[in-house]
Order: sequence, then C-alpha cells, then structure tokens
Amino acid sequence: MSETTINIGIETLGWIGALFFLIAYGMVVAKKWTTDGVIYHLFNILGGIALTVNTVYFSAWAAAFINFAWAGIAVIGWIKVKRINP
Repeated sequence: MSETTINIGIETLGWIGALFFLIAYGMVVAKKWTTDGVIYHLFNILGGIALTVNTVYFSAWAAAFINFAWAGIAVIGWIKVKRINP
C-alpha cells in the first residue's frame, strides 16, 4: 500500500469521525436523540476513535488528546446508560 493511499484512508477516517460528532450533536439539538441514549454515545465513541487515529497519524497531539478524552467520556456515559437501562 502506498503512502498516498494510507494518507487518503486516514484523512477519510478523520472526516467520518467529524461527521459522526456532528450527527450526534445535530440529532440531540433536533431532539431526535437524547444525551442518555446509547446511539448518541456510540456515535461519540466512534467519532472520537476515528479522529484520534487521524490526529495521531498526522501528529496533531492536542487534537489527539481532546478526541481521545471525548471518546473516553462517551464510553463512561455509555456504561452509565447501560447500567440504568440494561
């Protein structure tokens, strides 16, 4: 696999992660999802992971940190939701 192909794949992954964050936020604002819903947390987890991979690959360390933290917070939220609604 060429470096260009890998770069395009990682860049695409970053855009998908950003889209997941925007969808999650937009659905909450539109009152289609709630912040205590599993799907909201799942989108934030996947978005955070995708953007963390992207930012680590491109050495954007501050962005990598915040995206990793965002995904971690979403995991905690998902665990709490699953405990309340098994």
